[in-house]
Amino acid sequence: MPLYTLSPRLAACASLLRPGRALIDVGTDHAYLPIWLLKAGLIPQAVACDVKPGPLKAAQRHAKLYQVGEELRLVLSDGLQALGPADGDDIVIAGMGGELILRIITETRWLRAPGKRLILQPMSAAGKLRGGLWELGFPIIKEEAVQDGKKVYSAFAVSYTGQLPAAPPLYITMGRLMPGEPGVSAYAVKTVRELMKRLQGAEHEGDTETAQSLRQEIEEIARKYPIETGGAYGKNL
Repeated sequence: MPLYTLSPRLAACASLLRPGRALIDVGTDHAYLPIWLLKAGLIPQAVACDVKPGPLKAAQRHAKLYQVGEELRLVLSDGLQALGPADGDDIVIAGMGGELILRIITETRWLRAPGKRLILQPMSAAGKLRGGLWELGFPIIKEEAVQDGKKVYSAFAVSYTGQLPAAPPLYITMGRLMPGEPGVSAYAVKTVRELMKRLQGAEHEGDTETAQSLRQEIEEIARKYPIETGGAYGKNL
């Protein structure tokens, strides 16, 4: 059976993993990522978990098709509640909202053990996830932006270090994305659009302090990343 190609979103997650480490894939759906990694010889074993039986049945069929039943264990679990530190060193939590990802990490204390790496790909609320992780002591090691179809996402790896100082400028909105890297300009445009909506709301409510803060953040993003704000905040976006 020829090996399929990962979607750009999952390929970004795969690029952040450490080769040779046991994997846990949370919210695995059809187990596309762990099966691809096993067949590519990048990981020795994997646990794929999901909160619903349906996706796990699909994952089981997929695992049988690609003959990875011995290396892949399927577990019904709400987040990581049914798993422990011995189950994997690299933990992928992808394809769900940032607030849900943050809840899973907050309630799973063993993720703070040395040697654990989390690879996260939020579908929404990425800023809340970055900020919440920073407060918990999980700084971003590396981050990538990726365009998948008409949408652009961020995927990043974090590990626990303990208490951190104040987050750097633009960290909540842009994380560790570097100017000029693939997908970063598109992600910056998306972020500025979201900030402009918040700016319009603040101006409508007469919240001048919040509006000024948002204007400054938009201008800082436009200076650091290769985008144009059009002077009047977004005419060219």
